Amino acid sequence: YWQVEMQDVTIGHQQQQLCKGGCQAAVDTGTSLLAGPSEVVGALVRRLKVAEDCSNFFSLPELGFVMGNHTLSLSPEDYVDRDGHSCSVALMTMDVPPPKGPLFIFGDPFLRKYYTVYDRENLQVGFALAAQARRA
Repeated sequence: YWQVEMQDVTIGHQQQQLCKGGCQAAVDTGTSLLAGPSEVVGALVRRLKVAEDCSNFFSLPELGFVMGNHTLSLSPEDYVDRDGHSCSVALMTMDVPPPKGPLFIFGDPFLRKYYTVYDRENLQVGFALAAQARRA
């Protein structure tokens, strides 16, 4: 996987101060969810307040990841799993010990929304909003 530096997480464009001293994120095509340290994921789940019955789905805020001068945001359609009439946050806990961790994992929910370029020559990763199919 490729690892990138992340400064913070946002909810509704407000920084949450969850990356004290900075965070690291792995871009991983083999992970079906978003993942992160237990303490941070627990705080995000509590702050997002996704109703299990989906009653607040259309009023949920964006969830963003601050990298450099950019915030890469996910809408509720991206970070909430809806199964019929139930909803859950597509975040799982994963505690990676130092020196590789603590670490976030940008899995499928992130990679579906952002086209990712891996620049091996310059050892950098670039993100751009992916083209999405138009809904009828």
